[in-house]
Amino acid sequence: MIEIFSFSFMRTGLIGAVISGICCSLIGVFVVLRGMSYIGTGIAHGCLAGVALAFLMGWNPLVTSALFALAMVVIIELLNRRISLKIDSAIGVTFSLAMALAVLFIGLLQRYTPDIMGYLFGNLLGVTVSDLWIMGGVGVLVILVIILFFKEFQFSTFDPEMAAVSGIPASLVSLTISILMGLTIVVSLQAVGELLVLALIVLPASIAHQLTHSLLKMTLLSVGIGVVVSVVGLIISFYLDIPSGSMIVLILGSLFFLSLFFRRLSTDIAN
Repeated sequence: MIEIFSFSFMRTGLIGAVISGICCSLIGVFVVLRGMSYIGTGIAHGCLAGVALAFLMGWNPLVTSALFALAMVVIIELLNRRISLKIDSAIGVTFSLAMALAVLFIGLLQRYTPDIMGYLFGNLLGVTVSDLWIMGGVGVLVILVIILFFKEFQFSTFDPEMAAVSGIPASLVSLTISILMGLTIVVSLQAVGELLVLALIVLPASIAHQLTHSLLKMTLLSVGIGVVVSVVGLIISFYLDIPSGSMIVLILGSLFFLSLFFRRLSTDIAN
């Protein structure tokens, strides 16, 4: 086991796994409770378009995908609030445009680019030191915002009408969570890939939600699950020589169904 730390790419990969696990499972709590996972799908496809453009132009993929993610959030909010388009329709429109742009940019490359496959399917071992600095900066931002505004997020999530009466703008809270989710998706693209990134956000929080009804406990449990599974998934994928993203999601999926079983079992015992 200890020999894996002798490889520099494994050390950076493990740090990347920890950052992704923390960010995804932390923001995932509010994504799950507020039913915002569908928005994440649209943002993830926007990030893929950003990555493809970055490879086409020779830019940094993380920075470019972050800009695309923020643009996706703004477009969805504008379509939903200013043009009164239903949220699912707004996401569908941006989702389609983002996928079209991704296909266009990949087609313009006119050559096979393995790195794009890493962003599509996940490859933590491809994380570089410069990527870690960007991931770390985004991770600190996500953690600080959630800690500083935890009560506002909690109030707006569980009692939006009373929160609005108390002066907490529900639209601003929703926009903030969407932006944080977009940045989190960018951070996690290398970890599990664009196709599976939403699972790393939703599954840890969903597992924790089956085990506790306390928001604080759910948050801490979700973060713990996200970090441990990300690291374990990376180590297993290293030894089995398989994609890290799929291994992480498969472990989380197994734990989710296991948590459902234990919740049903505890309910039957209580009754």
